[in-house]
Amino acid sequence: MAIALALLSGVVGGCWIRNFDADLEPDLVLISIDSLRADHLQLYGHDRATSPVLSQLGREGVVFYQALSSAPWTLPSMASVHTGVPPHRHGAISNSSGIDPSLPMLAEALRDGGYRTLAVTSHAFVSEQFGFARGFDVFDESIRADHTGSTSEALTEAALAHFVEDSDAPIFLWVHYFDPHYNYERHPEYALAEGPTGRFGDAIEFATPDGRELRDVSSSELDYMRGVYDEEIANTDHWIGQLVEGVRDARRGRAAIFAITADHGEAFFDHGRLAHGRDVYQELVRVPLIITGDIDRTIRGVGTRRPVETAAIATTLLGLAKIEEHPFAGIDLIDTAMSRRSPPFAMSEGSYARGPDGRKVAIMQGNWKLIHDLDRNRYELYNVQTDPEELNDLSKDPKSQAKLKLLQGAVAARSQAVRALRSKGAPKTRRIRLDAQNAERLRALGYLESPSEDASSGEAESAAPR
Repeated sequence: MAIALALLSGVVGGCWIRNFDADLEPDLVLISIDSLRADHLQLYGHDRATSPVLSQLGREGVVFYQALSSAPWTLPSMASVHTGVPPHRHGAISNSSGIDPSLPMLAEALRDGGYRTLAVTSHAFVSEQFGFARGFDVFDESIRADHTGSTSEALTEAALAHFVEDSDAPIFLWVHYFDPHYNYERHPEYALAEGPTGRFGDAIEFATPDGRELRDVSSSELDYMRGVYDEEIANTDHWIGQLVEGVRDARRGRAAIFAITADHGEAFFDHGRLAHGRDVYQELVRVPLIITGDIDRTIRGVGTRRPVETAAIATTLLGLAKIEEHPFAGIDLIDTAMSRRSPPFAMSEGSYARGPDGRKVAIMQGNWKLIHDLDRNRYELYNVQTDPEELNDLSKDPKSQAKLKLLQGAVAARSQAVRALRSKGAPKTRRIRLDAQNAERLRALGYLESPSEDASSGEAESAAPR
């Protein structure tokens, strides 16, 4: 029986080393983190100590520095991760629509390939009601959050309790962490929110008691807000470390591979908005993406800046599981990291949680990014290498016209498909009527306006909290 060296619990020459049986299919763990923008991680250049665990896991694995989420809010983004297709195809594009039941799901393909499938989720949008439970032997959505409290510890404990159940089969585990999502609550043990607090205390709420959205934030208050957000990240990072160690310790004879990403980022008035949804600027759609654990030693420590989509995670995990026959057509991210095969573009679709208006499409090729506002038929063009904050629109720059036209041509079909969702005769999405519990949770998070709003209508204006 073949034995291979891999990563784990003792430092040997700067690497985490352990033995595992290379003839056994690896356990696979998908970790998704809510509202985590990439540039608030040290691995992606942040100057605060938010994420030592993710930094270590990145050094041991493959890091994608320009990974785009499929959408700037949870439901369509995570539906793309699990189906491998963009939002306009899976149909989960508003608070009243779920995943097309005819589409195959990642967990179904892994279960068909012999895996035991487990999920522990913490957000109403990644629930059974929206279609995420398909293919899972265990789907635990008992640990839910509204605006208040931290759930990372409880999620980790629940996930490990399910994981350590006796099973001779390889395991696929998905854990969706919630805590970086607003409202932000302090974790003072990390001391990342020192300094003037302004109007804020230990919890930062996004709406005033009369329901108005937070506005007129001073520079010192904004820095404090970011600091509290960073503390939420640091606390989540700690518990991810506990999850990784627990998984590695539970089944020492079997390899364990981890894919770590976020559903979307978070805005701090970067382009005049707070929170997430609506737009497709980098603060909202550029997310961390790390593949780590017991991967081939030749790709440990590899990083790539080629734009990729998180929708490719499904194909990648199936490849790592050595499941060759499956219905997913995306490019394997390992191939991209090794320069064997790369997507020509990466794309993201912007939308409102409450309705079909406000559609945008972003496309990236190399360092260039084009944003198409479908309602206004307006384009913005940025070079994210020289202008990472997307402040200098080059769409009118004479020197950039060739790149503009190239990307306009490349994005045209996607824009047409997204626009078609609003037209008569468009493909039907899976319409759902929220149960009372999910409706109340989404209302508390700002995705529904009031108890009188009909969650099946999807006609309200904004995904941002009010």
